[in-house]
Amino acid sequence: MIAGGAFKDAQFSRFFLGVFFAVQAIWVQRVTLSWLAWERTGSAGFVGFVAALSLAPTIVAGPVFGVMADRVNIRRAALATNGLMAAILATLAVSLPFVGAWGIAAAALAIGLVSSAHHPVRMSLGPRLVARDLVQHVVSVTALNFNLARLVAPVLAGWMIAGFGAGFALWVAVACYVPMLLVLPSLRPRELPPRARAPWATELREGVRFALDAPLIREALLLTLVFATLVRGALEVLPVLADGAFGQGAAGLGMLTAAAGAGAVLAASVKFLGFAAFGARIPPAVIGASFAGFLAMVGMGLAPAWPLALAATSAAGFCATWCGVSLQAAIQTDLPDDYRGRVMSLWTVVGFGTVALGAALIGGLAEVMGIGLALAVAGGLGVVLLAAWRLGGARA
Repeated sequence: MIAGGAFKDAQFSRFFLGVFFAVQAIWVQRVTLSWLAWERTGSAGFVGFVAALSLAPTIVAGPVFGVMADRVNIRRAALATNGLMAAILATLAVSLPFVGAWGIAAAALAIGLVSSAHHPVRMSLGPRLVARDLVQHVVSVTALNFNLARLVAPVLAGWMIAGFGAGFALWVAVACYVPMLLVLPSLRPRELPPRARAPWATELREGVRFALDAPLIREALLLTLVFATLVRGALEVLPVLADGAFGQGAAGLGMLTAAAGAGAVLAASVKFLGFAAFGARIPPAVIGASFAGFLAMVGMGLAPAWPLALAATSAAGFCATWCGVSLQAAIQTDLPDDYRGRVMSLWTVVGFGTVALGAALIGGLAEVMGIGLALAVAGGLGVVLLAAWRLGGARA
């Protein structure tokens, strides 16, 4: 794979320009909503609850919108989802002086509902802009972009919140959606092959059956389920670790989230450059990174000092991205376009939707035993589950 090969396609380059800013918005809004939840309540459980509301709708609605992505004009669908995300944030920014904790929760739920449509649309659109042999490169490039935003945007969000307030950060997020909305009308994604339309439920069942009948996709979804629930769930409750455990405030939240982003960027950069391009398979390196991610969670929880917490969070970010990009690329490489929306909506359910369950679980445990012990217990659970799965597969 040649690094940068996807950029030889002019319309992918335009798409990437829009996506570059749009993912900044995603991370600014995540950090801002988490901070608002913590600021208004001081409750670790409520922070986890808000994170869950922004992610949980994907579990229920994601597969339904996956069918949509395989049926509708994908460019227009992307216009709708990006436009709605900007509108929700603008509404929250305008009404922020009058919004309490439950208003923040309502905004998180609205974002979660739109995101459940946005993810399968986004994952279907990028690969359909390039030749099929560049699909894996597109996955790596967009992952690098996503994780560069994770590195930069949270720090900026923390500074903006500390210096100008959460409302200013929300308006910046709104502005970051504008380039994508301007670029989308010029894109011409590859058309889907003609096929007879079936009822939505039938097409949904076909997508699920296709995924479960393919051993590679089935195993990738299972591994993503366990890893995303716990490791990515831990990365959603960083406000509690930053301020509740170490007293670092909004700026500390930005530093901690950026540490996760730094690890993620390193992993995504390796993928972007074409190294460790595994293709349509799950290599031992991904299993090893999964174990390392759970151990990094334990390190986050038991870290006795702030620098060690930053280091452990960075390691968790590296492992999360290494596994996520590798598993998504394994699925997408040979995936037919007319199943892409449905199959990737299932990946979104286990890769994003279950993060809500993990965030709620860790947040709830933190209310009882403190954030440090909660992270350590959840990380240990991940090691046990992954070991049991590997041993079960070896016996089979």
